[in-house]
Amino acid sequence: GEVSWCGVGKKFADQSPLSLQLRPDAAIEDLEEIVEKIIHQFKKLIEVNGLEEILYTGVRSELKPRHERFSQRLFYAVADSYCKANNLDISREPDAGSGPVDFKLSRGYTNRVLVELKLSSNSKLINGYRRQLPAYQESENTKRSFYVVLKVTKSDKQIKELIELESKIVRGGKKAPKVIVIDAEPKPSASKR
Repeated sequence: GEVSWCGVGKKFADQSPLSLQLRPDAAIEDLEEIVEKIIHQFKKLIEVNGLEEILYTGVRSELKPRHERFSQRLFYAVADSYCKANNLDISREPDAGSGPVDFKLSRGYTNRVLVELKLSSNSKLINGYRRQLPAYQESENTKRSFYVVLKVTKSDKQIKELIELESKIVRGGKKAPKVIVIDAEPKPSASKR
């Protein structure tokens, strides 16, 4: 499973083209909107188009989520195809001093958006949002970021806590990293729903 993410990710991206238009004089808000569209396309590929199947190992009755790294690499393969088609730079695990953030997407020197991807089974899910991502934002010199959570657990307690934390920051008048939750739990075929 260490290499299969690349071919599968590119195949799904090629089969599901995404039209993105970013002007040469685009502002950070424009780049943030493009990154959000890429994340929502990844979400659609997982929730609707069956990409969630490769996020697990084992037989149907005993599926286990692959390591978080696999999901991150799968996102990279999908996002890289869209970035290449739209002249955006995507860097995987850049480290400007606080440790490696999962992804930095940029256009030029100042327009930077970070993406951190976690599985809902990660015991440090809340801490990653509260402490890790803000540290990355500071070292990468940006206030724009996304916290993408792949729901691979039945319990959504941590996800609810995360969404409440995001709302609390926004209610306090601050810019919060945007939380996007992707339902990556295995789904039965349409004939069995």
